[in-house]
Amino acid sequence: MPTNLTDAREIYSVSEINQQIKHTIASNFALLWVEGEISNLARPASGHLYFSIKDKNAQLRCVMFRNSNMRVPFEITNGLQVIIRAKASVYEARGDLQLIVDGMEEAGFGVLQRQFEALKNKLYEEGLFDEDTKKNIPTFPSEIAIITSPSSAAIKDYLQVAQRRYPCCKKTVYSVPVQGDQAAADISSAIRAANMHASADVIVLIRGGGSIEDLWSFNDESLARTIADSQIPIVSGIGHEIDYTIADFVADLRAPTPSVAAELTCPEAEILHSMLANTQRTLKRLCIEVINTCAQSTDWLSQRLLRTHPSNIINTQKLSLQRLLDRLQRSTQVHTKDSQYHLQNLLHRLRNQSPQMLLASQQTHIDTLHSRLRETIRHQLDQMNHKFQLCTTTMNAVSPLNTLQRGYSITAKNNQPSDVINHYSQIKKGDQLTTYLATGEVISRVESTSSKNIIENISTSNKETI
Repeated sequence: MPTNLTDAREIYSVSEINQQIKHTIASNFALLWVEGEISNLARPASGHLYFSIKDKNAQLRCVMFRNSNMRVPFEITNGLQVIIRAKASVYEARGDLQLIVDGMEEAGFGVLQRQFEALKNKLYEEGLFDEDTKKNIPTFPSEIAIITSPSSAAIKDYLQVAQRRYPCCKKTVYSVPVQGDQAAADISSAIRAANMHASADVIVLIRGGGSIEDLWSFNDESLARTIADSQIPIVSGIGHEIDYTIADFVADLRAPTPSVAAELTCPEAEILHSMLANTQRTLKRLCIEVINTCAQSTDWLSQRLLRTHPSNIINTQKLSLQRLLDRLQRSTQVHTKDSQYHLQNLLHRLRNQSPQMLLASQQTHIDTLHSRLRETIRHQLDQMNHKFQLCTTTMNAVSPLNTLQRGYSITAKNNQPSDVINHYSQIKKGDQLTTYLATGEVISRVESTSSKNIIENISTSNKETI
């Protein structure tokens, strides 16, 4: 034993030990898939999740940061059985081992659900769910093939409803297991057997409710393809209303429950009686209509036969011929009258266009014109004579000769009557003047001239007299 305890020891700090542990764990557990139950869930304001994942013997601390938990498609709660994807680490401040979670899915159900969705999408892409490929369910089937477990409550519910609603239909039960590994293959064999017998009008595939594991046989791909290949329409009534299986999507008609499947495949007796009564009334009405139509047709044919009888045809032709003769006679009379009227009109026009008539008319017109010409000439002569008298009277009124008759005279120079003197400046002393009187003329010589006017002399004399 060394006397100095510090001589042969390598001392580590707590942080160094935690770092080495963290490095060792991170190197050996880079990616982990862990299944367990969530407990001690904490949701701080940061959005991160802190919880523990445990089984019946142990537990581990976990942290799931905000960006990772936002991608989880379900609500994370205490007691939830999950599968997490994580990496191991050590929280150095406390030396705690923890898992850093970056993915989470539900355990058990989540796995089956992923398988269900994957198969559903695959068959959908192949067209097995297309409504155009669905076969019509017969309204009044004569036989129904029921594929189910004979000891299940589903067959009792179905038969009870079917017997009450549609007792006259034959119902054949194909006994198969509806749960377990062999169930899907046995159900497929029963569907093929029903198609081989080809006596049923519709196949009903029923089962009571249960968990997704209980109903998993109806999510088998081989069973789905057998349903799609069936020549007989298939109605599925599997589980409860909320339960959906791949068989429901491929079937020609899905019923929420086995009882509803019975209602969809079995018409109600009262409804059938009502439909039968309506059909009977409709048939009766159609028969009466057919009888009435036949009676009317018979009457019409009888009348047509009478109309087409030879004697009737001859009589009809006689009447038609007589009408034609009457029309011909009336037409001839009318045509004759029209011709006579036209002839008289032409004769009248001929008389009016005769040369004698034209000559007589022209002679009358000439006589009229001659008479009008004589009257016009006489009238114009009278007007011209009247105008001449007026002109004569006017000319006499302004004639110089009349002036001379009243004692006036006209004095001209150089013995030229046209050279009339009307101003003293026209003459000078010694000029010879000729004065024309009403009777005769006077020749004189100018001794002297003056500018004094005779009108002034007369005015002066009148004033002196006054």
